[in-house]
Amino acid sequence: MRNSWRVAGLSVAVPLLAFFAGCSENPTSQLDEPGKNPASHSGDESSFETLLCSSPVGGAVTPEPEYLNVGSMTAVIRDFQPNHSDFENFSEEATTQLEYESIAHLDLIYNYVTRTGVAMKDNGYGDDWYTAVPYHASCGTVSANAQYGSGTQIGVDGLPMDENTNLPEYLRQTSAGPVLQFGECQERLLGNNRILRGYANALESIDYYDCPNGKTVWSNPVIATTGMVQPYLKFAAGADGKIDMIDGVTISKQNERCDNANFDQWFTDVPSVNKRVNTTLDLVKKEDSEDYIYGRGYNDVGFFPLDSINPITHEWVMNKPCDPSLQPSGTCEQFLPQSLSIFCPPYNYMYASTQVDEFGNNTAQLCNEWLNQGGPRAADPKGTGYSAAWLAMVSMAEMGYKTGMQHLRNFHFTMMAYSTFKYDAAKQATFPQNLEFISSGDMWVFVDGVLVADMGGDHMPVPSQVNLQVLAANNHGCHEGEPLAAYENCNGSTEKDGWADGSIHHLHIFYANRQTNGSEIYIRTIPVERATRRVEPLSMNKLEVVKDSRGNTQNRIYMNLPFADSTVAAMTSRNLPSMIVLRDDAEGKTKVFGLYLLSLTDSTANENGEPMYQFEGVLKDVNGNTVEGGLRSLDRVAFNVPWSEALENGNDADMYLGDVWKQMMAWSKMMPTYIASSSGKQIVTFTANNALNKLINSCAE
Repeated sequence: MRNSWRVAGLSVAVPLLAFFAGCSENPTSQLDEPGKNPASHSGDESSFETLLCSSPVGGAVTPEPEYLNVGSMTAVIRDFQPNHSDFENFSEEATTQLEYESIAHLDLIYNYVTRTGVAMKDNGYGDDWYTAVPYHASCGTVSANAQYGSGTQIGVDGLPMDENTNLPEYLRQTSAGPVLQFGECQERLLGNNRILRGYANALESIDYYDCPNGKTVWSNPVIATTGMVQPYLKFAAGADGKIDMIDGVTISKQNERCDNANFDQWFTDVPSVNKRVNTTLDLVKKEDSEDYIYGRGYNDVGFFPLDSINPITHEWVMNKPCDPSLQPSGTCEQFLPQSLSIFCPPYNYMYASTQVDEFGNNTAQLCNEWLNQGGPRAADPKGTGYSAAWLAMVSMAEMGYKTGMQHLRNFHFTMMAYSTFKYDAAKQATFPQNLEFISSGDMWVFVDGVLVADMGGDHMPVPSQVNLQVLAANNHGCHEGEPLAAYENCNGSTEKDGWADGSIHHLHIFYANRQTNGSEIYIRTIPVERATRRVEPLSMNKLEVVKDSRGNTQNRIYMNLPFADSTVAAMTSRNLPSMIVLRDDAEGKTKVFGLYLLSLTDSTANENGEPMYQFEGVLKDVNGNTVEGGLRSLDRVAFNVPWSEALENGNDADMYLGDVWKQMMAWSKMMPTYIASSSGKQIVTFTANNALNKLINSCAE
């Protein structure tokens, strides 16, 4: 229900993998095969006979779960198409002058025609875009900052180098410089040679990735466009005087700046323009502090809350499923991905032929295909997915390349996130805390309706920090005329002493992703009030094979938490050994097989609330030969884990005979992706031993 969505919560998922031993009066059980014993068969539960069931292997010692505290923020995401007037403007390119010619990129884009005859002026870069050059030039880009003084450079300490009069006086600190730089690191990620991006010269106070020794292949100055929004939010109280902090709040435009002509549509439901998705953001508690952190960036898969993305290959899997009960319409609605996560300006870009993605793959052909299909603004009018980006992905796939699917994204969206937090004066005296935010897109942060972080525009990741004690001491948000000064957050506050100890305060974050290439966000806050709960770690509760009165069998797996949708898609790809099966032969020698799932159907949870999945699968040996007979009594089943040097040489190896561990590692090398829960935490190791002395010999309910 919507009320439950509005109450932030705690969730947990830590890697946990336990082996299970089959138990049955029957010696064998054939895995379901498609078309023979459908896993989707339904019937009276009382008529099912349990053939095989599982319990933890006797003698296995499972470590105490390492719980993670995770606080949730309520979030409203609005999905846009890339042909919206305020999106995909390439403001940087539109105001850049070529060093060796007298022509501006603005004209190159306007007049560009691809080799297949596709004109950019017919695909979103026509007269309206061309005549909006003052809008483009008002963005704080490198070129506009140098030519027109647009935007504010950010210093190495994360502070703006110009005073921001849009903020309260006590938050107007400035940096003496030098300017902060962000770019591609020279050093790559060990193990897979992945390209990384980070700050080149940030001080330690900025909690984000730094390029080792400050060495970069390229870097650009970090510049924000300030002054785009009003410093106060507007709130509408209901008849009872209470404010709906989700739908009763409005952020307003202050200046016509950085392609924000239709700003009133960004954070408002407009049926013909955007689609709304209600969801949550999960912030994980940092081990050595009271801080809760949410971060997504270039060095993982980026911030794409509407997409399900394979965390290993970065391939787009599907629209991220949502909970229909949380949506105003009762249904989940969003556009299919209509962009690519590469820098592909709509003209003959001089560096296009040499650009590579995070895997080191050249993106020139993908960019050319995108432009040949219409370019970054060529969206499908009906929003069904057949945009230029989608067609480019299909074209690349037909040529045998995965780069299109690896970069297909739902890139254009806005988000409003909300939570409350409690001011604890004693904690602040002992452990002073900062609210910290980093964003590559527009971001504005308000505490009690008053602006505290002003990070407008499309830019390199801009950092902003707010000292909580400074807010409290200055009675932030509780001065006469401020929007929530008469609300409960200011109860007991005074101009002299500031916030009352134990007072509850409101945090609103507004974010917009408007330009393709990177999508980075970082939020660090203190525990959200009335938002904590603890749940158990991800684990397999039970595996069983049952038979109904008609002789049809079902394979069932009971989890304590749902799988991530990307995990479900990966596990059912038919070429992934997502589980391994240990089996002893007549001579007591252990062989390890792979279990390939053909289908995985999410069924109704049982009476204990456990998510139950029905599956069909095929058991194979390491050479790919099908093993007849399916699962058997005394089999031990576990999720497979991708191989790494740390896994093979870690403590888990001591739990198994050398030959068994060698076989397990062979299967690990065939597993390209991690099994993950819906909260995103992955199973990364084997944590139970292989003792067989205490097997259960009957299926106990």
